Amino acid sequence: MQYDRQADGTMVPLPKPSVDTGAGLERIAAVMQGVANNFHSDVFTPLIEEVEKVVGIKYEPGFTLDRKSNPSGVRAVDPASFRVIADHARAVSFLLADGVFPSNEGRGYVLRRIMRRGMRHAHLLGTRDPLMHRLVPTLVAEMGAAYPEL
Repeated sequence: MQYDRQADGTMVPLPKPSVDTGAGLERIAAVMQGVANNFHSDVFTPLIEEVEKVVGIKYEPGFTLDRKSNPSGVRAVDPASFRVIADHARAVSFLLADGVFPSNEGRGYVLRRIMRRGMRHAHLLGTRDPLMHRLVPTLVAEMGAAYPEL
């Protein structure tokens, strides 16, 4: 943002131009839907539900106990891992659709780091098989009309 548009249409320079409000799509959606967390809006819930199916653990906003993957003991399941996987699968899909491929430099390196972090959180949930590609059909179903390149 650079200007404050007055009622008469004149543009007054802002005292601190280019300040980002941080009110992106997800935050506006969360406010409009009355949820306290971006990841609980309809932008992310389909992806998080798909992560639940893929990893076989129910997403709960607070830490949960998982006995399925560790029957002899109980371990805490961090709900942030579900959110990271959903967010990173989305980011990776858009980067690939934009023609970015994994490499050792620039955007390709950023893509690799995002992929690895998503896979790390899948491991934290007890999944050893690749899973991020399994979220792409859900992403395409949700955003493919607006972003046909997906």
